[in-house]
Amino acid sequence: MHITSLKAIPFELKLKEPFAIANETVDVGLNVFIKIETDEGITGWGCATPDSVTSETNETVMKAFNAVIKELLIGKDPTKIHLLNDLIDQNLKGNSSLKTGINIGLYDILGKKAEMPLYKLLGGYKEKIETSVTIGINPVDIMVEKAKEFVSQGFTCLKVKVGMDPNQDIEAVLAIRDAVGNNIKIRLDANEGYNVEQAINIILTLENLDADIEMLEQPTPAKYLFALKEVTAQCPVPIMADETVLTLRDSLKLVKMEIADMINIKLMKIGGITNAIKANIFAEIAEIPVMIGCMNESMAAMAAGVHFACAFKNVQYADLDSALDFEKDIVKGGATYKDGFVIPSEKPGLGIEVDL
Repeated sequence: MHITSLKAIPFELKLKEPFAIANETVDVGLNVFIKIETDEGITGWGCATPDSVTSETNETVMKAFNAVIKELLIGKDPTKIHLLNDLIDQNLKGNSSLKTGINIGLYDILGKKAEMPLYKLLGGYKEKIETSVTIGINPVDIMVEKAKEFVSQGFTCLKVKVGMDPNQDIEAVLAIRDAVGNNIKIRLDANEGYNVEQAINIILTLENLDADIEMLEQPTPAKYLFALKEVTAQCPVPIMADETVLTLRDSLKLVKMEIADMINIKLMKIGGITNAIKANIFAEIAEIPVMIGCMNESMAAMAAGVHFACAFKNVQYADLDSALDFEKDIVKGGATYKDGFVIPSEKPGLGIEVDL
């Protein structure tokens, strides 16, 4: 099999409502859809989701795609994924979401060639995984209503964005806990918004008030490794690293230095499924559980995260809800939601249909 053409199509997906976290507010999801066609009539779909975290935009993705990727992969065998990954890395630095989009497209082709859903091709450890759904920063009453809405839809785990105002964060979390009861899991994500003292004080306060927090994600600025390590050492709930872990090397460093209790692997940060497999192996050897998270991703990208999450034992957590946030995604299939779980498609590859 050989690649006959590659296309990159930028697209902005409008969010149902603006989404606020500690360091930014967005109202659209930037996505670049990658279409890879072959001489056997198999088409692979991938998707890059550029973000400030990866230092990319739709424009930088398109520029790198047209300047490097497009001609580099024409005529190559798309099933030789490791070889093509190495070739891309030799010719293009950075650009992790673009690399992810290509990598996802290659795995989609591989799954279609094998006539297997991707999660089974990757190992098939489980057929579904519980996912959190995310509540952005808003006035407390709006956050409470959003929490009640998600629970009414059957979700069993809420991820609450915090990190802007510690006092409001405490008020919001307590109000949400009171509204949804004790059977719903609550995770917090500060997106680098706290210092060490704030992070510890907030968790101690919430624990003393029986808020029952499952985990706290990225409480301190990513570049201060030892701040995150200090919070991990002193905090009574598990600490998860996210922005601290941008690359495969970051994952190894975090494991060796025991910086956090858990790692959030996002395909867009780490460069795709191939690198995510490696990072998960590091973590599993060190007995550090992994979450698979997402950016503002179309189902074309998020489906890859769902398939990956269901393929491996050490992926114990998922935050795979981005496709729910759009007024209209242009992708069908890939995954479904039921009773708080996200379930990968049983169709070959990613199991998606793209309306472009």
